[in-house]
Amino acid sequence: MRHVKAVQITAPCRAEIIEVEMPTLEPGEVRVQLQKTCLCGSDIPFFAYDQQRLANEGKLNASGHIDYSKSSVYPLPVGLSLHECVGVVAESASDKFKPGDFVLGLPFNQYGFFEYLTLPDCRVFPLPEGPVSKEEILLAQPLGTLLYGFRMMPDITGKTVAVLGQGPIGLMFNALLKLRGAARVIGIDRLEARSEVGRALGADHCINASGEKALESVANLTDGKMADVVIEAVGHGELAFNEAIDLTCQEGLLFAFGVVDTEYVDHYAFGKAFYKNLTIKHTVGAKDEGYFVEAARLIAEGAVDLKPLLTHSHPFSDAQGAYERFVDRQDGAIKVVIDFEG
Repeated sequence: MRHVKAVQITAPCRAEIIEVEMPTLEPGEVRVQLQKTCLCGSDIPFFAYDQQRLANEGKLNASGHIDYSKSSVYPLPVGLSLHECVGVVAESASDKFKPGDFVLGLPFNQYGFFEYLTLPDCRVFPLPEGPVSKEEILLAQPLGTLLYGFRMMPDITGKTVAVLGQGPIGLMFNALLKLRGAARVIGIDRLEARSEVGRALGADHCINASGEKALESVANLTDGKMADVVIEAVGHGELAFNEAIDLTCQEGLLFAFGVVDTEYVDHYAFGKAFYKNLTIKHTVGAKDEGYFVEAARLIAEGAVDLKPLLTHSHPFSDAQGAYERFVDRQDGAIKVVIDFEG
């Protein structure tokens, strides 16, 4: 039986490398040897949250990743959590791919922290080899989720758009918004270090503030009108959605992209949104090939330059360090690559 190395979270803030059996390759499946991967904000809860304590408090994870029938929720399932992955086809039982093809592999439900991913060919997408680095083309996965979400956006030509949260997703939104014709992009984040990157990615104004200070700054920039469109790119338990409501103009659009910890947060300011006549849209679950292929094209052709996001790299053998750097934002970390080739 062949074995493959994988990562398993065995306790809060503890990731260990283990070996597990490699699944049999079935007809229509592709085995991808990972080369470059990247951590995402949606991976944070599995590493950083004390899932046992939350379970004891009755705050269960509705996503179904955790087995609550056991006395202990740890260790978490093998391979959780990673989903931004590129590599080469090592074996193929599909007529769509052959060994050596450079591809993006999209794991199911973020179970992607393995040396090799075995996936149905509908979750494997071809990527261009060059002219940009593998690390840059890796960002086609998160950028593809933005393109998927943009199908629900109105025409933003000439609009003022505020992007709440200047982490990796918010910064990508800056670039995409300018590409799509936004007249003014306002980046908002609590971390001053991200302002410079925000400008490099297309923000016309960068606000280092939150709450009332951010509200006052946007009001000043818009003569009191507030933003035509607000993109909430924070998510998790910070309830930035409520702040986004305040930042949106009367009859404006609030676009909720950040993954919210709905199991732990239940105090949305629905009344404010109601009396502002806001349009609120949500997006999650991108898995269509076209969006990822288009994202890869935009990156490869230089339509968007996402290199400033790539701040750090760790070898697969230091998965623990990669998680820590990303979660704690050490040394100004934005996108932390995990290098399976290093």
